[in-house]
Amino acid sequence: MTNLFRSREGALADVNVKTQLTTLGSQTAPVALLVPGDAKFLRAAYVAAVSSNEAADQYAFLVRLEGPGLTMGDFVFAAGAGGVSVATGGHALVPSQRIPINIPVISGQEILIFAEAVGDDMGTYQVGVTLEFGTEAGPEGETKGEITVEGDITAVDTLTRLTSQGSVTSPSRLTPPDAAMIKRVIVSVGADGAADGEVTYILRLSGNAMKNGEQEIIIGAESQIAGQAGSDEGLTTMVPMILDNLDIEVRSSDTLDISVEMAGVDVGSATAVVTVIFQ
Repeated sequence: MTNLFRSREGALADVNVKTQLTTLGSQTAPVALLVPGDAKFLRAAYVAAVSSNEAADQYAFLVRLEGPGLTMGDFVFAAGAGGVSVATGGHALVPSQRIPINIPVISGQEILIFAEAVGDDMGTYQVGVTLEFGTEAGPEGETKGEITVEGDITAVDTLTRLTSQGSVTSPSRLTPPDAAMIKRVIVSVGADGAADGEVTYILRLSGNAMKNGEQEIIIGAESQIAGQAGSDEGLTTMVPMILDNLDIEVRSSDTLDISVEMAGVDVGSATAVVTVIFQ
């Protein structure tokens, strides 16, 4: 089995605005991104995204895949997060992360790649996405669908339900009609470091869709201590973290509630983005 790769990149200028990625470096107007050859599955996406960090705030990224090449329709996934407490300097280098997708595609049909920044306005952003195609689904198994949500967490020890999706204010939170389990979760979170403290982040999956009740997963930790007066402070970035092989049983066509909580000593405001993938 041969894998084939197609890529796009581009700049974003604002939050909660869906922006199509249409260039590829020196290729300012590449040909349409068509599902190549005899490919039957979009096996994975490789994504890297950064902000200019022109503001002392926090942010996260979404990637949206659309077009007639996708058998199941649009597919959205979390693509990173970060933040900075002082907007006077810094440097970020973010590695590309491979995210298993494994959805059926239609050979010869077009796929459009969009990216979107959420959270607070950090200035400008740069995003690159590579799509990996193949004749079979990857070893992770075929995906039945996804739910992607995001939101801001503004206080510690406070349950925050994520119900928005950037420019989409009320995305569906119904599990796919043929879903039996949550196979993986993709999550990123980042805080602005506006207060000195240290927190752990808790992901909560609940609602009528959960066959065995609420499931809680620790997804990371973050700390902040103010630098010396007048000094620059480092940037925080979190590439998409993949929690794989979760195998959490769900009811199909029912509501899934997704929440993220900060526990500990307040570090300011955070933005979290979560994608739940079903089989």
